[in-house]
Amino acid sequence: MFLSLSTGAWILIAVGAALVNLAAMQWIIQIPTYRKKQFWIPVIGVIGVGARGLAQSRTLAETLFLYSAVMLMFPIMLAPVRRQITRDYYRWIDDPTTKVGKAAMAWIATSMTIMLVAIGVAWVAGRKNGA
Repeated sequence: MFLSLSTGAWILIAVGAALVNLAAMQWIIQIPTYRKKQFWIPVIGVIGVGARGLAQSRTLAETLFLYSAVMLMFPIMLAPVRRQITRDYYRWIDDPTTKVGKAAMAWIATSMTIMLVAIGVAWVAGRKNGA
């Protein structure tokens, strides 16, 4: 299945996922201070997912699948609530006792859970049918 793609194909997919992440997160994060820090996300992903792959002796295709999934997960999770995130941040600057909107946090928690389950299902399917 997907893990049977060539390593070169997974490298291209991972690079594409990182570029999509960079572009989407620049659009999602409307806070200038944090927009500059978004460029570190792919680097942190390479270090974190890469170290996990090495520690568990995973193939490069498996590691690149996880990296690509994580890079795409964050924009998908945050895009629908980007206005609420920005609004809550500026409200918090004005009044540090301001709490985060419950609807935005519920969306983030729910969508992250669903995406992690989907990644896990794809992982299991790929391990059984792929490389």
